[in-house]
Amino acid sequence: MAAIVTCMADAMAQGRDGFAAAAAEFPGTPGGVLGEAYAEACDAQEEAWWRTIERTIDGEVIREAVGQAGGP
Repeated sequence: MAAIVTCMADAMAQGRDGFAAAAAEFPGTPGGVLGEAYAEACDAQEEAWWRTIERTIDGEVIREAVGQAGGP
């Protein structure tokens, strides 16, 4: 499962269809397994997006706090 999720995630990061990439890389894999792997790959992609957003917000909050405290 981990190899299928990685294959999908790599393909998605390159702008390709992750489901199709994994189906081609792992022929004969049942659709349910591919669907579960696709969900995991999408969840990982979403989590990475949220971490980026949270870091951006944290950075803005810190800059504002430093500015209000009279820092650089």
